[in-house]
Amino acid sequence: MRAIGKLALAVLAMWALPLGAQETRVGEEGFESPPATLAQMDWLVGQWAGKGIGDAPAMESWLPPTGGTMVGTFVQESGEGGIQFTEHLYLMEEEGTLVLRLKHFNADLTGWEEKADMLTFRLVAIEDCAAYFHALTLRCDKGDDGEDGLVAAVRMQSGAELLFRFERMGDAVPDAPAPQCGEAASTAEMNQCYSSLLTRAADRRKQYVEAASALYADAPDVQAAIVEAEAAFDIYRDRECRANFRKFGNGSFRTTALLICALDMTDARTRTVWNNWLVPMADGEQPVLPEPGPTR
Repeated sequence: MRAIGKLALAVLAMWALPLGAQETRVGEEGFESPPATLAQMDWLVGQWAGKGIGDAPAMESWLPPTGGTMVGTFVQESGEGGIQFTEHLYLMEEEGTLVLRLKHFNADLTGWEEKADMLTFRLVAIEDCAAYFHALTLRCDKGDDGEDGLVAAVRMQSGAELLFRFERMGDAVPDAPAPQCGEAASTAEMNQCYSSLLTRAADRRKQYVEAASALYADAPDVQAAIVEAEAAFDIYRDRECRANFRKFGNGSFRTTALLICALDMTDARTRTVWNNWLVPMADGEQPVLPEPGPTR
């Protein structure tokens, strides 16, 4: 099974760790995946940042589950501060277990895999705060300072590994209630409130995108363009909200700022999809779905 796309396999191999103690596991031929649910992966939700290939900055982000899917993005920066490549990831419940699927994109959004292809990683084992897929690992890691960390590892065809170590980008909550969530009794409840709103916003965005795609079932090139636009938005939103997060330094409001940013941008994206694809061009016809307002 391929662990890295063909176009960049030779390049990434230059940064692969030599054989030794392995973070990844490989299932035997014909192995069966163990029972598992997304509830066992709740520790993964959030923003993670650290060093990646060639010690250049890298970031991984995971949203709360939408239905039976957790959506994630990975951004590997270049040594000059630009984007080297990105990944769009789906962690999905399927047939009573979990499967991870992903696609790679260059900085110009050209894909590594063919248009209809993706990489699929089947679950080999699941433990507390760790998921071992065939040739790919995601697990918790406590740093020397006791802060939450994330280890992500991918095994190359050679058997060597690409290893990424991340730290959680803050788990603080706001000092004061924000207007959309009302008067919360505690900062923890405020954080939960915004997380819930973001989940609902993501669900609605998915509904509008699926409706737009269905309208162009006979135009696969248009459907593909919608998918590409969605992937581009995910990357842009994550980088914009990451910048907003950093603006607040170590202040307690930074996590709230990140959640509000993601919520507002998701709502704006849903409205863009509605305006571009679901509003009829002929006068007098009704939109396929109602005009979306702010998530409440």
